[in-house]
Amino acid sequence: MYNDETYIFQLRRQDPKAIKSWYLAYFELLMRQASRFFNEQSEQLTAVHNAQLKALEHLDQFTPGTSMEAWLSVILRNELIDLYRKNQRWKLFSFQQSGQTSEDADFEFHLDKEIEQKYVEQVLKDLPPATRFVFGFYVFEQMKPREIALHLKMNIATVRWHLKTAKQVLKKQLSHD
Repeated sequence: MYNDETYIFQLRRQDPKAIKSWYLAYFELLMRQASRFFNEQSEQLTAVHNAQLKALEHLDQFTPGTSMEAWLSVILRNELIDLYRKNQRWKLFSFQQSGQTSEDADFEFHLDKEIEQKYVEQVLKDLPPATRFVFGFYVFEQMKPREIALHLKMNIATVRWHLKTAKQVLKKQLSHD
């Protein structure tokens, strides 16, 4: 029923009755799929609603006579991946950066040699989570700022800011010891 051309035409015309019956017909299926990825019902609902909205926006790409379930499942899968990435970024970087300076291609951040790794590890706990994460890549993984920026999908100026902030905090803390 939901795959025939007449019904697809009604959906494209944004007929409220057709949209409601289509939405309800696939809601349970999509919620079951979303529940495999997220425990929180709010995240599941967000993914399902976003997927169904995207499906309605791109209904012209659906081929009548093919499987609506499979088409919606692909859209939902992509939405789940996007939502997961957004959540991971939000958990990792729970703050907003603003006013960052432009890239300096020749910039290379150097730690002062008198800071020993054992002291760094002790005071790392006091750094903000994102700064600690960036700084850990720099010190322990010996990655360059550009590599960190690519790995974390961050602006290189943001990476440099985190490294500079970490160095300032660590120097201040170590000078008190």
